[in-house]
Amino acid sequence: MNKFLSQIQSKKVLIFGIGIQGGGAGDTKWLTEHGAIVKVSDRNLSLCPEGQTESQIDWAEIIIKNPAVADDHPLILRAKSQNKPVFTSIALFVKYSPVKTIGVTGTRGKSTTVALITAVLEAVYPGQIISGGNIAGTSCLSLFDQVVGKKYAVLELSSFQLHNFHDLKISPNYAILTNIYPDHLNRYSDMESYQKDKEAIHLFQKPGDIFIKYPDPDTVREWETLLPGIHNRENIAGMWSLLSRLAIPETTARQVVAKFTSLPFRQEIIAVKKGVTYINDTTSTTPIAAIKALQATSSSFIWITGGDSKNLPFEQLLQEVKVNPRLKGIVILGSKNIPTYTNALTNIVGDKIIGWASSIPEAVQLATKSAQEGDTILLSPAFASFDLFQNEFDRGRQFNDYVKTL
Repeated sequence: MNKFLSQIQSKKVLIFGIGIQGGGAGDTKWLTEHGAIVKVSDRNLSLCPEGQTESQIDWAEIIIKNPAVADDHPLILRAKSQNKPVFTSIALFVKYSPVKTIGVTGTRGKSTTVALITAVLEAVYPGQIISGGNIAGTSCLSLFDQVVGKKYAVLELSSFQLHNFHDLKISPNYAILTNIYPDHLNRYSDMESYQKDKEAIHLFQKPGDIFIKYPDPDTVREWETLLPGIHNRENIAGMWSLLSRLAIPETTARQVVAKFTSLPFRQEIIAVKKGVTYINDTTSTTPIAAIKALQATSSSFIWITGGDSKNLPFEQLLQEVKVNPRLKGIVILGSKNIPTYTNALTNIVGDKIIGWASSIPEAVQLATKSAQEGDTILLSPAFASFDLFQNEFDRGRQFNDYVKTL
């Protein structure tokens, strides 16, 4: 950590992309407080009136790039042509962290697995655990201010964040790869390149480090849990596969798991109104995620689906929709960017489509009118949110807010 601090003292650091979830703003604040000369670049002119310019790149000595910015961005290519270092803040934290790092990645299950690990470790080592990474509103560099007196840093890592790990040749001390399904194919040219970034979570580990890949849910089949679905058994298995090798007592882990409830926006029960249960699974931005949610819903349900494309295959989702005996009705939310999907859905289960909506209130209203006591209304879109919303969390918050008015 001290080595990193010495490297940024009085250096010109450009934050390239603030990010709509606030991480860049936090990194800017941290760097300024620790002696760097900082400028901010963002294509959103309300965040940075100057926008993104070549002169910013020419000025900078170090660029810290938002993970959502692709490597082939013209200004990033300009920086690399000038041999200027381009980092992501989470990669810098993992490289210089003075405490052991636990990293979790995968197409699904990252957040829940991180939360489970954190909860169990906090029960064993109270006040000695920090968590961060791919978490909305958190600054990865600010984690450096939290490490004093801590034992582990538990990190959720996206493929975009892991991409820079190849450049620095780093991996967390302990790592879990929950699973890999097609995702982000609007950013990656193929599944191979997507998987390559996921694999960075362990490729550069050192002797004595631990790597868990595709945890087996059968290893925790007898564990008591409030979390629905086989996919959550996989998350619990990932947690236990790692923590059992860190000498964590099984009794403690079981006690924590038995009380653990769903995270916000992940198959989260928001309310029960007139006997109808409203579930928010807005982080379901892929077809496989929606499949898991549909399979985990135990009552008859009305499904809200739709959004923006990530160029992912959806044939398996259509098959699940076709055979799921509890699926009662469908509301399509947003559709202009996914005509192939909506046409296929109409051809297969057109009799179950209640209507089309262009807003959360409209979608919830349509679903509620068709729901009966004992039914569930499930928001599990299977697609990204950028057609109508800032991000999936904006979509989820709007759902929660409207349901509470019913």
